Amino acid sequence: MKICVVTPYFETSDEWVRQAHESVKAQTAPAHHVVVCDGSRPAQIVDFRGTHIVLQRNYRDYGNTPRLIGCYHAMAMEADAIAFLDADNWFYPGHLEGLARFAVDNNLDAVSSARMLHRLDGSAMVKCPVVDGRKFIDTNCLLVMKPAFRHLIAWVLQPQDVAAVMDQFVWNHLIASGTRMGFLDQATVAYRTRHMSHYALAGEAAPPEAVHRTDVHGERYH
Repeated sequence: MKICVVTPYFETSDEWVRQAHESVKAQTAPAHHVVVCDGSRPAQIVDFRGTHIVLQRNYRDYGNTPRLIGCYHAMAMEADAIAFLDADNWFYPGHLEGLARFAVDNNLDAVSSARMLHRLDGSAMVKCPVVDGRKFIDTNCLLVMKPAFRHLIAWVLQPQDVAAVMDQFVWNHLIASGTRMGFLDQATVAYRTRHMSHYALAGEAAPPEAVHRTDVHGERYH
């Protein structure tokens, strides 16, 4: 199975982009990394393996347009599955293999995993109780199989004022389109969080740079 991972980024630190890329390279199921620079300075990624697309403007839609551009590139490469990873997060080594096997074994067209919350320094805190594949999913946890690729246009179907919550719209669009969906309750995505509510869940004080939950999607991308 040929898997592509699409990562948009905008002014993300090179260190974080490199960590995201290294996690794709370290997957137990090989994947081609499609990294899309959303109009900022291109990241310097040591020993990069994949495709680095540099856009000449920032689309200001929380990475949705760059994600779709990355999807088009993956389709042109004849990918069998497309996963998504924001540049400030990373995959655990078995993430893609687990989702792909789950999708094939259950004849699914799209699957999502659970996630682990991590502090800004990268250390793990607690499994996220919010991402459950029903009420809420996370872009970083999503794997879409080829039969459902045509629905990925949904990344850009909504206006700017809801661009920050497009992962929920895409998930619901897939469901409404009759896509065979599934949720694998394994926390194989490392989500680097700034959100006060997440630190409260872990029973610890939030760092000075923490934000309120209402900013969750914008802060994740930017």
